[in-house]
Amino acid sequence: MSHTIAMTLTPFATDRRMAGRRLADIVSGRIAAPTGAYVDRATVDRSSDESYDPAREQELWDAVERLTAPYPT
Repeated sequence: MSHTIAMTLTPFATDRRMAGRRLADIVSGRIAAPTGAYVDRATVDRSSDESYDPAREQELWDAVERLTAPYPT
């Protein structure tokens, strides 16, 4: 059994079709989700406090830039 099929058998998984439908509902406004909201299936919640920490955000941004920078020639 593939990992993809096994994951869809758990109660916490959402199949591609349902995930796409929920994403479309959020984008179209059928599910109201303010900017920065965390959406778990059809439940909208505030993201974790850590996700609003500007210092943590800068640290992540710096790491992404460092890890994706081209190698010096």
